[in-house]
Amino acid sequence: MAFAAIAFVALLLIGIPIAFVVGLVSMGLMFDAGGPRFMLLVPQRVFAGLNVFTIMAIPFFFLAAELMTASRAIEDIVKFADALVGRLRGGLAHVNIMASALFSTMSGSALADIATLGSIEIRAMETMGYDRRFATALTVASSIVGAIIPPSIILMLYASVAQVSVAAIFLASIVPGAMLIGLLMMLVVVLARKYDFPRRERRYSAKEFMTISVDAALPLAMPVIILGGILSGVFTATEAAAVAVAYILVIGLFVKRTLKPSDIPGCMLRAGVMTSVIFMVLATANVFGWYIGLERIPENIAQSLIGVASDPVVLLLLIVGVLLLVGMFMDSGAALIVMAPILAPVAVSGGIHPIHFGIVMALTLVVGLTTPPVGPCLFAAASVSKLRIETISFAMLPFYAIQVVFLLMLVLVPEISLALPRMAGLIN
Repeated sequence: MAFAAIAFVALLLIGIPIAFVVGLVSMGLMFDAGGPRFMLLVPQRVFAGLNVFTIMAIPFFFLAAELMTASRAIEDIVKFADALVGRLRGGLAHVNIMASALFSTMSGSALADIATLGSIEIRAMETMGYDRRFATALTVASSIVGAIIPPSIILMLYASVAQVSVAAIFLASIVPGAMLIGLLMMLVVVLARKYDFPRRERRYSAKEFMTISVDAALPLAMPVIILGGILSGVFTATEAAAVAVAYILVIGLFVKRTLKPSDIPGCMLRAGVMTSVIFMVLATANVFGWYIGLERIPENIAQSLIGVASDPVVLLLLIVGVLLLVGMFMDSGAALIVMAPILAPVAVSGGIHPIHFGIVMALTLVVGLTTPPVGPCLFAAASVSKLRIETISFAMLPFYAIQVVFLLMLVLVPEISLALPRMAGLIN
C-alpha cells in the first residue's frame, strides 16, 4: 500500500487523469495480490461499479441543470433573489448568495454555479461599486452551497458508495445548507456595515413582485417535486431525476418557450461529458474498493485510529483534517469515491452515524474546491473575473474562517444533520 500511495501521487503529479490513476494503481494491487488470475476480476469489478441503479440519477441531474440554463430560467431566479433581498445593505452580495442557493436546487454542483452565475454576479456587483476581489471571493464561497443542497451530486455519490438512503442524506443536508447560507449572509451584513456597501434604492411594487415571483415559481417548483417525490415514496432518486428532466422540457419548450429543440443536443452532449468523467472514476474506484475490502484495510485503519482517538468527535476531527488535505489536491467527487470506502467503515466503527459522516465528508471535500493549490472553483472564478488565483485566495480569508467554523459546528453537533431524517423516520 505504501508503494501504491507513492505511485498514486506520482501519477497525479505528472498530469494523468484521476480515473486512469486509480485504475492503474488498482490493477497493480490486484496483480500483486493474486497474479494474473486476479486480473480477470478487473473487468467484472469495473462493470459492477457502474451497475448501480442509484447512480443513473447523476446524468439526469446533469442534463436537468443544462436544460435549465439553456431555457434561461436562471434569469428569473436572479430577479427573484433580488426582489427578496436586494433592498438590504449590500443587497447584491445577498442576491449572490441567494441566487446560488436557489440555483443549487437544480444544478447540484458548485462548478455549475460559478460557470452559470459567476459572470452575471461578478459583473453586476462590480458595476454597482463592489470591489472585484470581494465579488469573486463571495461567488466562490457561495458556490459550495450548490454542492450540498439537494439534489447534490456529491451526496448521490456518497449514498451509492456507502450504501445509505438517498432520501435520508438529502434530507440531512437541508439544515446544514440553510446554516451555511445564514453564516455567509451574516458575514456580508458585518462587511456591509464596515465598508458601506451599496443597496438597491428602488422598491418593487406589489404587482412587480408578484410578476417576478410567478415567473420564478415554475423553475423553483422542480426541487419541491424532486425531494417531495423521493420522501413520499412516489419515485426513487433516479426516477426523480428523470421526472426533473421531463418537467424542465415541458416548461422550456411549451410553457415559457425559451428552450429551442436545437439546444437539446448540446445540453445532452455536455451532460454526457460530465457524466463520463464521474463514471470512469466510479468504475475504476470499484476495483480499488474491492481490493481494500479483500485486504481488510478499513478494519485495520479503524483499529489504528480508534486506538489513537477513542472519542467519536476526536476521530471525526482527525478524519476532517485528512479530508481537508486531500481536498486541496483532488476533485471532491473523485476524492469521495476513493476515500469513502476506506473512511466510512472507520467512522461507523468509531460510533459515528453514516449519514452524519456523509454530510461532514461531503462538505469538507467541497471546501477543498475553494482552496489552493488545485481548487477547481478558484480556477473557474479566475477565468470569469480575470483575477489571479493568489488574489482570490487572499480575498477568501474571511470566508475560509466561516467554513472552518461551520465544519466545527457540524462535527460537534451531529443533530444539525440528523434531526430532520430522524423526525421523518428515515434513520434511528
